[in-house]
Amino acid sequence: MALFLYSFNTVAPLILVVAVGFLLKKLRMVDDAFINKANKVCFQVAFPLQLFRNIYDADFSADFRPKLVLFTLLGVLATALLLCLLAPRFLKGRPTCGAFIQGVFRSNFLLLGLPLAINLFGEDHVAAISMLLPFVIMEFNFLAVVILTLFRESDEGGRQKLHIGRAALDVVKNPLIIASFLGMLFAIFQIPLPLFLSRAVGDIGQIATPFALLLLGGQFDWKRLKGNLSMASVATALRLVVVPAIFVALGVWLGFRGEELGAILIVFCAPTAISSYVMAQNMGSDDVLAGQLVLTTTLFSSVTIFLWVTVLRALQLI
Repeated sequence: MALFLYSFNTVAPLILVVAVGFLLKKLRMVDDAFINKANKVCFQVAFPLQLFRNIYDADFSADFRPKLVLFTLLGVLATALLLCLLAPRFLKGRPTCGAFIQGVFRSNFLLLGLPLAINLFGEDHVAAISMLLPFVIMEFNFLAVVILTLFRESDEGGRQKLHIGRAALDVVKNPLIIASFLGMLFAIFQIPLPLFLSRAVGDIGQIATPFALLLLGGQFDWKRLKGNLSMASVATALRLVVVPAIFVALGVWLGFRGEELGAILIVFCAPTAISSYVMAQNMGSDDVLAGQLVLTTTLFSSVTIFLWVTVLRALQLI
């Protein structure tokens, strides 16, 4: 019961912030023009600074575990590639495919990873999560940018023309990719930030998640959810049940136990990343579906996380 309450108390505030955004829109305190501009602020300023700060604060030399890093990164990559091959066979519209793929492979590891690990293992046993964070965050963002770039709206005539040079340039110019690179550069070479700049970066980065949730609530439409209900249900089941089942089973087979297996579980069973909605809207993807996947996976994750941890603890694997 304590674990269930923790899982619920972790995700319930996110849902409440979305509800506040929905209420603000209903009360006409915000409108579509404000939401569109605010989404650009999130995408181009708040989330990049949040990402830079998290990578900058990471200690890449602390308790490095190459086997765990390699397994997790390959697992995320394999999931994304498999979805890229299968999703276009079943879904119509390239933007919809891009949003669906991103919603399934990209988890909210940044927000839920460390707090959940501390609750499961204690502050003295979260080295696996702390070490994984910068690598997984950078991979999530890089793959998301590439996939959303490749699955943009078709050109006139309904045919999608893939321009490798243009796609590569779009990836390089993406604010999240730039932030990841700079964060890694500053962290590896231990370049200090002046105190006033460090505080400013941290303060702006802290508004990214709650601000994005408010904007998500402002754009939420129950009528559109009904139209995407089956698609959202499949994506939610894949994100919260199927994907973690595959990689937790592989992790057990390869000998991962304790906090390492817990780290794998959290990476693959966390709900869809909140930033995926903002990225979808700013990169020509299906932002309606992306927002719905954030909401549905977050809503049901309090139950699935509880069940996953209960099963693994009953089997004495974590």
